[in-house]
Amino acid sequence: MNNMLTDDEKNELVQEIPLQRAGTVQDVADAVQFLCGDHSSYIQGEIIRVNGAWS
Repeated sequence: MNNMLTDDEKNELVQEIPLQRAGTVQDVADAVQFLCGDHSSYIQGEIIRVNGAWS
């Protein structure tokens, strides 16, 4: 989808994200790694949004 946007359109979208940057594959991978690990063992049935606080 991002390939269909112009640089100006991408910049406009990034300005709306509270963290002021686009998410990366690593951001998603970090969330997945956390959810697969022992530190998340008590988390059940939740929706985890990896969206830079844009919700």
